Amino acid sequence: MLESKMKLVGKIREAHGLKGDLYVLVFSGEIAWAKRMKTFGLKAKDSDEIKTFTVERTKPFKKGLIVKAAEVADRTAAEGLEHMEFFIDDELMVSKPGETIFLSEIKNFKLKNPEQTVLGEIVGFSSNGVQDLLVVETTDGKTAEVPFVDAFIKKIDFKHQAVVMDLPEGLFDIENA
Repeated sequence: MLESKMKLVGKIREAHGLKGDLYVLVFSGEIAWAKRMKTFGLKAKDSDEIKTFTVERTKPFKKGLIVKAAEVADRTAAEGLEHMEFFIDDELMVSKPGETIFLSEIKNFKLKNPEQTVLGEIVGFSSNGVQDLLVVETTDGKTAEVPFVDAFIKKIDFKHQAVVMDLPEGLFDIENA
């Protein structure tokens, strides 16, 4: 697997049980993709190499999931993987029509107001603990965080790679971003 095709979604928290199961802490807590996962990648923080593992089984657990990999025979082997970064195929992070989107699907989309004026480009994501925030690079090169909440979202246009939002006056003032 190539890293460009892989998405970092969590880390191995610890070995689980005696048979080599891994407790994966998933950063978002969202694991809808887990049932479709056939392989995953692990990478040490000080390495560029992602090693691929084959999934035998998964199950939801706490703030993530338990994964059994064919290549991990026992608890000792699982303990050797603790704290590694956990990657999945980025194709698992694509929503179907009618499903809630994954934020990564709108990265690099233009942020527009209802009049179709481009306010900036979505370059990343953050959170204030209550809601997701879009990190937007404004047209003048500054950075702003915009709450990504249903009340503001008017349209997500995948064809034109744009998110149209009707933001309260002053929330996203390009002059003061």
